[in-house]
Amino acid sequence: MNSRYWRRARRLTVSERRLLLRHGRSLAAVALFHALLVVALWLWGTLDAGGLYVSLLLGALAVITVVYLLLIETGATLEWRESSLSVPMALGLVIAFLIAAFPMNEARISAMILFFPLLLLVSFRLGARSLLSLALLASVGYALMLALALATRGLRLSLSLELLQWLIFTLVALSFAVTGSGVNGLRRSLAVKNQALADALEQVRDLAIRDDLTGLFNRRHILEVLEHQKALADNQIYPFSVCYVDLDHFKRINDEYGHDMGDRVLRQFAEHTLDNLREGDYLARLGGEEFILVLPQSDLAGAELVAERLRESWAARSFEDRRGPPAVSLSAGVASYRGQETVDQLLGRADRALYRAKTGGRNRVCREDQ
Repeated sequence: MNSRYWRRARRLTVSERRLLLRHGRSLAAVALFHALLVVALWLWGTLDAGGLYVSLLLGALAVITVVYLLLIETGATLEWRESSLSVPMALGLVIAFLIAAFPMNEARISAMILFFPLLLLVSFRLGARSLLSLALLASVGYALMLALALATRGLRLSLSLELLQWLIFTLVALSFAVTGSGVNGLRRSLAVKNQALADALEQVRDLAIRDDLTGLFNRRHILEVLEHQKALADNQIYPFSVCYVDLDHFKRINDEYGHDMGDRVLRQFAEHTLDNLREGDYLARLGGEEFILVLPQSDLAGAELVAERLRESWAARSFEDRRGPPAVSLSAGVASYRGQETVDQLLGRADRALYRAKTGGRNRVCREDQ
């Protein structure tokens, strides 16, 4: 399956990284809206505080938001237990709400109004206990702020009205917490299903690009790899070479020792070769006993050396301990990519080199036609 279709399929799953970025930016937006609200209330005269008080509040809010965004945008919190930092950011915003509400003489609850969308927003990351705790903490903070305002500033509005606003705030906050806990439960359920979908998609992809017996890449996928390597080479990023490999007299192994032993030899060859390849090299099974190595950043001489080392090390393996053949040799044909040729032309040269190796007595490596 083309990689373009896999990218489309992956959009069916939800990326935790993308969700975290959206959540972090939404919390930052709440902080921005609160800053705008503070400025509007101050200009309107409802917030009875000096310019220094307002400036310090806005400055502290800006610092907290910038630090928070840096942590989220850089992915520094991805491995943390609570990667969204919803609790510390929410607590910081609640404190900012209370500081803004303290010097107000009327409509004090307007400085706290953004707590409700904040609570609903963090419900996508926090459980019911955390949401209720946050709502109660905000209510207690509101009550303490009212007591401090009464003791230090006096209240121009009636105490009964202030208490009524506090009661309304508390009840609405608790109702948002209860509603948010339901949202969080739904999010958790969707997260489990999303992970299951991602796992299933990965399994399907493996089935599409890998050989059932050996677990190596199959012909379809290695052709995609070759097209990608060709594009890199054509752009002069780095060269690459290929090596066709065929296990010698494999039919005889199946006939004399059985197909189970033949399958064992194929799997052992796949494991042995992978153990001896560099990181970044590719190995695929084309079918039967035929394999192909794709060796990025290797010229013809380097690829020939890789193939020769593989031939020697594989020839030293024995299957006699499992009632198999004493040794299984291989033949290989090596070719290096020539600029602007097609993948089929490259593979054709490697195949002809392999043919020369097999007709020349097997158990050898031959280079492409010069």
